[in-house]
Amino acid sequence: MVGGMTSATTAGRLWQGQTPDAREADRRERLVEAGLELVGTQGVAALTMRAACREAAVGPRYFYELFASREELLEAVYDEAVDRIREPILSDVIATAESQDMAAAILVAFDTAVRVVEEDPRIGRILFRESAADDTLRPRSQAAMPAFVLTVVTEVLPARAGELRASSAGWTLLGFSAAIFALFLAWSEGVRHTTRDEFVRHCAGLTVDYLGLDLDLGAAGHWKGDRA
Repeated sequence: MVGGMTSATTAGRLWQGQTPDAREADRRERLVEAGLELVGTQGVAALTMRAACREAAVGPRYFYELFASREELLEAVYDEAVDRIREPILSDVIATAESQDMAAAILVAFDTAVRVVEEDPRIGRILFRESAADDTLRPRSQAAMPAFVLTVVTEVLPARAGELRASSAGWTLLGFSAAIFALFLAWSEGVRHTTRDEFVRHCAGLTVDYLGLDLDLGAAGHWKGDRA
């Protein structure tokens, strides 16, 4: 005990209204956000420890308290990009499945994905271009895409999701994930063979056909108007 304070009390002392844990969480969040800006605007090569610390206004001595390496920060940046597209998609899919139908929910999933990428091009660059080119991110991306597909299908047709989890459906799931990845990579980089709505319907149609979903997209023609 020093000056009437235990070591635990000292360690938990507030500084500028924040506990040590809160300050650490704040520094981590700022570093991840800095990484998202660097990778999302300049590419993976721009992400260095010093660049991230400078962008986040975090002292270099704190970096290795939070991340074992620059690669670990890069993985955290990728995971943040995944969260930023996954959360709105799942929210919209669940709401649409409850208020309309399953076909509309599939269309809304792709509509929301396109909207997120258009509103924040950094997300598209990290999830598609950078993850395809970088050795650290590529395995993470290859695992994340099928997992996310299963998450969305689970919300729409849980029985079909169970079938897709079987080892016999592994190549189907991987092939579909790769196809959607390629389409969104092209879209995020400005390749426009169709209108935005046609692109969304193409992705939804591919989903229904490739995954063998018993859905009629033609009956979901009202989906866009209901979201306007």
